[in-house]
Amino acid sequence: MQTIERNSIEHCIKKIEQRYFPEQFSSGKKLRQRDLEYLMELMEERSNTRISLSTMKRLWKNEFNQMPHLSTLNALASLIDYDNWNSFQQEQNKVFELGNSTSKETSSFSKKLLFFLASSALLAIVLFVFISNDDKPLKIPDNIMFSASKTVVNNVPNSVIFSYDLQGIEADSFFIQRSWNPNHKKPIDPSKKNFSEIYYYPGFHWARLMANDEVIKKTRIHVQTDGWFATAKSNRLDIIPFYPNQSTLVSNGIMRVKDETFEQSSVDPKKGLIVSYFNIREFFGLPSDAYVLETRVRFDDVQSLVCPYMEVSIIDEKASSWLGITDKGCVSNLNIKVGDTILSGSENDFTALGTNLSEWQTIRLVSSNKRLKYYLNNTLALDQPFEGDRGQIMGLILTFTGKGAVDYVYLKNLDGAKVYSEDFD
Repeated sequence: MQTIERNSIEHCIKKIEQRYFPEQFSSGKKLRQRDLEYLMELMEERSNTRISLSTMKRLWKNEFNQMPHLSTLNALASLIDYDNWNSFQQEQNKVFELGNSTSKETSSFSKKLLFFLASSALLAIVLFVFISNDDKPLKIPDNIMFSASKTVVNNVPNSVIFSYDLQGIEADSFFIQRSWNPNHKKPIDPSKKNFSEIYYYPGFHWARLMANDEVIKKTRIHVQTDGWFATAKSNRLDIIPFYPNQSTLVSNGIMRVKDETFEQSSVDPKKGLIVSYFNIREFFGLPSDAYVLETRVRFDDVQSLVCPYMEVSIIDEKASSWLGITDKGCVSNLNIKVGDTILSGSENDFTALGTNLSEWQTIRLVSSNKRLKYYLNNTLALDQPFEGDRGQIMGLILTFTGKGAVDYVYLKNLDGAKVYSEDFD
């Protein structure tokens, strides 16, 4: 791959880091896996392309010998508001040409300026090294107080009150990050004792108390639901969703959001609709490495949808896994997460996960012996290993990119006994 192409990709990545992670960019720190996963979500929303985690890591480590696929480059450019990669390169070429013409007219001045800047940079480096060597590591007490309490027992919106005590800790800045998302990191006053945030979606999270860039304490946030709770939105990254009338979700043995509900809201079911059904609670006796989940789903209307997508998410005490289905011609768009591993449809054969979503589809997941087996209509579509102890199942989410319906949901232990059963009767 030519040097100029590699330089363009590196420049694009630097601009992305500067916009979304200014603290890491200014300090020269590398992005973490959860930061890359956040960028993946943004790219999927903006470009309708999801890049695998392995591809993201290769890009950020500069470990690619061939020019990445154009769809990958377009997705990167979308993060800094370009329509496509070609538009980004054209803009960079203009800057380069302008810099060349200007340098020809002011070559003498530029040489003097360059000498001055180089001298200043050297002085700055010396000062930085001196100051860095004088930095002292954080002294963190063993018994830091950090806890959280909800203002509502179940459902959302739900204000969570964080209580903390930072007495005796010396740092430049303090933060609370209420989920894995780095954009959810908010500065806090170390002289105070409380900070609150509203959770608009049910879920399970580990909130982090941070001093500078160091996590010094974690606490659990379990925003539970009272049974099934539906949300709807027109944009994947919407902070505040629309809450359908929960009392009308179930009728005739089916869970769905009715058409008249959309008519009463600002959500247009024909424009980027995303409907999610949450059941967030601790499913006692069901560790995430020993369960059977079965559900039956379909789309009520797919005529206006390009590549409709349905996803099952299983939340455990560590993170979440998600597994989806789509139209047969759209399986390249699929992304599967099992444990900490993300599998991209652009790099895997997901033919078995393509189906007719206007018909009822039976999904069955079997987690046993550190392997997750994924069956679609009784046919094994995926058999993927995972590692580590992930704790109990803390919730389920069924998501549709359109108007979706659910016939039943069963959770069983490996002996076949039902731990949770919902037929929507």
